[in-house]
Amino acid sequence: MERLEIIEALKHLPDQIEDEIAGLSETVLRFRPAEAEWSIKEVAGHLRDYTELYAKRFYMICSQTDPVLPGLPPAGEVESVREHNYQDADLQRLIAEIRGFTLQMVDILSHAVDWTRLGQQPGVGRRSLKQFAERAIDHEANHVAQIRALKAQQGVAAG
Repeated sequence: MERLEIIEALKHLPDQIEDEIAGLSETVLRFRPAEAEWSIKEVAGHLRDYTELYAKRFYMICSQTDPVLPGLPPAGEVESVREHNYQDADLQRLIAEIRGFTLQMVDILSHAVDWTRLGQQPGVGRRSLKQFAERAIDHEANHVAQIRALKAQQGVAAG
């Protein structure tokens, strides 16, 4: 992907989430297909955590030389989402936070001069700013698809 395509794709994530959840009942938002799986609210919480994490990673790559980038807490993604109790979170607050962190990511990428700068992520390896940005887009697209699948499992039309 080209730089502008990456920035545009990231910029529209909060709108995509908002469009997907518009008008959904609390029952639909809280539905978990199985105990170990996430609800739509929990997916949104996970996306909130990841947009914050990617904003930090992008900043570190742009401001440091080959930094070791932070990951999620050692407990892992599922435990982190449950620990934050996103099931009971205010979804509009989560989307506002996603929007804020997304704006940070977009601002950092818009001003980044060298997209070949490197950062190291344990378990992933050394990647460029551009590669991490593309990875963020893929990650977010997978979770928007997960929201759509959760809606479909409940007989709710795609947004």
